[in-house]
Amino acid sequence: MTADGPHSHWAADTIAFLGGNLPPAEEGNGWEHMFSSACQMGCEALVALGHAEKTEWGAVPLESPRLPSLLPRWDDVAIAVLGLAEQRGKFAYRQRDGSVLPRQAPPGWTTYGRARVPSTPNVGAVDSLGLARAEPEALSVLQSLGLIADGRWTGASETLLWRRQPQEWHLEFTSDPRFTGAVERAVNAIPHEVRAEMDRIVTISEDEALETAARGAVANRKRRAKHGPSTVLLDPETPEQARRHLEFWRRHDLDWLFFRGWRLADGWLTPEETERALEIFHDVLAIEMRRAVAARLYPDLPFLAD
Repeated sequence: MTADGPHSHWAADTIAFLGGNLPPAEEGNGWEHMFSSACQMGCEALVALGHAEKTEWGAVPLESPRLPSLLPRWDDVAIAVLGLAEQRGKFAYRQRDGSVLPRQAPPGWTTYGRARVPSTPNVGAVDSLGLARAEPEALSVLQSLGLIADGRWTGASETLLWRRQPQEWHLEFTSDPRFTGAVERAVNAIPHEVRAEMDRIVTISEDEALETAARGAVANRKRRAKHGPSTVLLDPETPEQARRHLEFWRRHDLDWLFFRGWRLADGWLTPEETERALEIFHDVLAIEMRRAVAARLYPDLPFLAD
């Protein structure tokens, strides 16, 4: 499956689904992302499909919507649709027996809502992919996107769903030849500018750790003076704490390098290809690729493979 998908007809159905399921703006036209990952990606997809303009709080419809001459990546849009359908309660992954995972009660609660009998799964398991339940509207758009056919997942869905990693299925793909082969390609065919950016991200100097610790100590002193000695401290105060803090954010920055510029089917994207990509964050497949590539390229920096 290419970045274009099985056909070009999915765009209209996807636009209708996104427009009908993103939370409507409280005032005026448009949609609010409400700082939900699924809704943020849904708004981004609607913008990329030429039917909305991005705002700080979501998106607003264009007066003259028009599909771009080059559509956004099919696989990225499909991930956005799956996420929104799940978040809006129109799609759910199921365990092997068709049941749903128990709902977790918030801390201090003994019960959390009424027990319910789940609807029968209507998406059949194929290979490593498990059962699912899609409401009619979600089922229709997922069929249009080529993810479901004849009541079951299609072959094109498998590696795409590696990116979602449904907790009900316990997918294991890091030993799959498609993944390990992609690791080799990502390491051996890394563009010069990408490697240079990686080197910049992973380098944490002693001076940087000391400066971060000093800033943290100042911030914490101000916090104590304002709120008292028992206030929760958020910033690192020692060089060791500062280095761990910086390591966390460098892993995050490295993840975004993969979220934006790498895809399993294509490897490292060219600048032109990157323009078509959506920023699909929380991409489990991209994170696993980051871990594998970092372990190969920076064996002396084990924090990058966490």
